[in-house]
Amino acid sequence: MYKVCKNCGKQFDLSVKKCPECGGKLKKQFTEEELEEIKKQNDDFTAISNFMF
Repeated sequence: MYKVCKNCGKQFDLSVKKCPECGGKLKKQFTEEELEEIKKQNDDFTAISNFMF
């Protein structure tokens, strides 16, 4: 996971509170690997839910 500035779009690690370049707010972003893992977990949950009902 990392943070991205809403104003300038630059990427920073999670320890940064605000953009050192422009002072803008940062939002958290997931890496591609994290997104794939979340998708896999959701797919597994959906399969289990469909099986139970």
